[in-house]
Amino acid sequence: MPDDDAVDRNLQGMDELDFVGWNNADWTGVFARYHTDDVLVDWQGQPQTHGIEEHIEAMKSYVEHTGGGAPPQITSHPIKFGSGEWTCVVGEFASGARMVTVAKWHAGAISEEYIWA
Repeated sequence: MPDDDAVDRNLQGMDELDFVGWNNADWTGVFARYHTDDVLVDWQGQPQTHGIEEHIEAMKSYVEHTGGGAPPQITSHPIKFGSGEWTCVVGEFASGARMVTVAKWHAGAISEEYIWA
């Protein structure tokens, strides 16, 4: 039987990652804390990144491409669930756009992340 407490902790981590780390561009603080050093990230249509440094640089580039300044603000996670070491979260941006993030967690941090936006 899956560990519901671990799933709940990981979903809470995703909330903090998006609402604090991403929204405030806290790349080396909250954002980095919720990713393993060797995280693999596959964002649809973008080159895969390997490691937190590559992931942060890719996210900074994305923010710059979308107008610079603050990242597009994630206002809610209207759908979120998980099983075992996996979570799935729909993030809704202030613009109404949505993204889906499927993440594999290890020791309270994301080790694999798959994003569709």
